[in-house]
Amino acid sequence: MSGMAVAPLRVEIYSLYGDARPAEPASATLRGSLPVRAVQQCPPVAAGSGLGWYVYPPADVALRWDGHDTEWSLLQENEPAGWRSLAGGYDGTLPQAPAQLADLPERFRDGLDIFDRYGGTMPFIDADPRAPHTIEMVTGVVARTSPGWCLLARGVPNWPAQRGLQLYEGVVETDWYTSFLPTILRLTEPGHVVRLYRNIPLMCLQPVHRSTLAASRQAELITGQGIAQWPDDLWADLVALRRRRQDPQIRGSYRREQVRRLRERADYEPVDVEETDPSDR
Repeated sequence: MSGMAVAPLRVEIYSLYGDARPAEPASATLRGSLPVRAVQQCPPVAAGSGLGWYVYPPADVALRWDGHDTEWSLLQENEPAGWRSLAGGYDGTLPQAPAQLADLPERFRDGLDIFDRYGGTMPFIDADPRAPHTIEMVTGVVARTSPGWCLLARGVPNWPAQRGLQLYEGVVETDWYTSFLPTILRLTEPGHVVRLYRNIPLMCLQPVHRSTLAASRQAELITGQGIAQWPDDLWADLVALRRRRQDPQIRGSYRREQVRRLRERADYEPVDVEETDPSDR
């Protein structure tokens, strides 16, 4: 894949819902909740946390699975307002959806037939009849990226996992797939109520270039079991880094090494985040 030109990245993220919280850049500090030491002394954690864009649910909702069937409810004052069954592939919709469609400009109205199968409203949530604890939530988000770029839809990096909930990850070819981004959830604990909030990110979209995906499939993997099988230069590098790490006079050895390489190597570009994170303000 060497020599392949990588197009500049442009990401467009739109929502069907005019009152939904817009997508926003991921926070290197998890909106200030990441420990200061992790941000200052561990650049890999901050860089991983700040890669991509947060996507939010369009409403505050609750989910529960009794071991056989799944129900959902809107939240009012943080409590379920009325459970509705998703058994049999039933599609749940949001009450504000019809009004959103009714207010559409005339130029968009000839496309409203795409919602006919949902009773003329926008889809929101359904459960797989074969596996009722597996749910697809339509956040209303549609994304488009520059040619060659895809989006990895995944859980929010370094955000504490919510009890009873798993979010499936997937790479979406958003340079051509301009439909609803799939958000597949799995409820793992029967009887436990899972709450999702419109002001807490549900997932993170991270950019992945097609050349990276192709390179990973074609990559030569070399393994070594036991130090005796290591290349001499790799062992020497490890020893040098660990000696600096163990020096009681040195703090933040990873960041110090980044600074040293930046100073000594003109071709070095550190993987880092900006000091000012707009999403933390």
